[in-house]
Amino acid sequence: MRFRGLLFLENLMQHPVVLIAVLAFFAGSINPCTLAQDVPPKELTASTAEALLATTAVFELFESKCNDCHGAHLARPKGKFGYVMDLKRVAENDEYVVPRDATKSELFRLVNEDEMPGKEAKCGAATTAEKVALRAWIQLGAPHQLSDQLIARQASLLEAHPATVKQTNKNESLFEKAIAWIGRFHAASTHFPIALLLAALLSESLAWWTRKDTWLTCTRFLLILGGSSAVATATLGWFNAYAGVSQVYQLHKWLGTATAAWALMCVGAAVFYECREGTPERYRLRGALFLGAVLVSVTGFLGGAIVYGLDHYNW
Repeated sequence: MRFRGLLFLENLMQHPVVLIAVLAFFAGSINPCTLAQDVPPKELTASTAEALLATTAVFELFESKCNDCHGAHLARPKGKFGYVMDLKRVAENDEYVVPRDATKSELFRLVNEDEMPGKEAKCGAATTAEKVALRAWIQLGAPHQLSDQLIARQASLLEAHPATVKQTNKNESLFEKAIAWIGRFHAASTHFPIALLLAALLSESLAWWTRKDTWLTCTRFLLILGGSSAVATATLGWFNAYAGVSQVYQLHKWLGTATAAWALMCVGAAVFYECREGTPERYRLRGALFLGAVLVSVTGFLGGAIVYGLDHYNW
């Protein structure tokens, strides 16, 4: 029986096409999802060849589409993340990479959702093949082995020259640079419309509870400040040179614009109408305030999700 088995294997080796067909049959019969469920992540090990292939693909991805904004040669890399070509250091940063779990890795999320590279990058967003390669690299444990040729290239890329490299766009005018700089205050300005519009809703809730018209003065004051700050914050958001193209960013941008417009409508309703207690105008104002509070809260959450992810508040 053993002899027959050896003879069968010998015949297969002499007919590579048949051997490939047999291997393909058995490979196709394996469900990858079942394999991932049955085998704990710590048992999934990569051979040296697999690790080298995955690392090479990710190295080329980082070099072609990430190094321009996050390279060691930059005096002020974006996000204070200027060591993208140091794969070992990237893999050890648990804020970006969770080895063997791409779904929990912020780096994969940024690339997969086309948030990085940004829309202003000349290289464009990562391709599907590059996203698959990045996911495979993380699932293999984020190895950092490189070939001798890539090690030499990595060494040259990691050489920092902050004094000789200027991060300026020659085609960018002084006015464009000034607008982009002003837009950086967008994040800081978001606290005002959130606090003021929610406080206006609280004031109007107290007016409903006490049935006193005197609360309308407080509501109007808070709405005027909140509406003005909402318009200013939305304007700064459009000035901001953020390069996100993910769905979360797009939703945040347009909801923020809608919130500013809605806040102005609330200001108009409170200022130009009498809005006495018990009148239809007062009920419409309360409904508008409640919707505005929901809008500003959702917009604020999405703004935080751009930085920290949608699962930031998971229990």
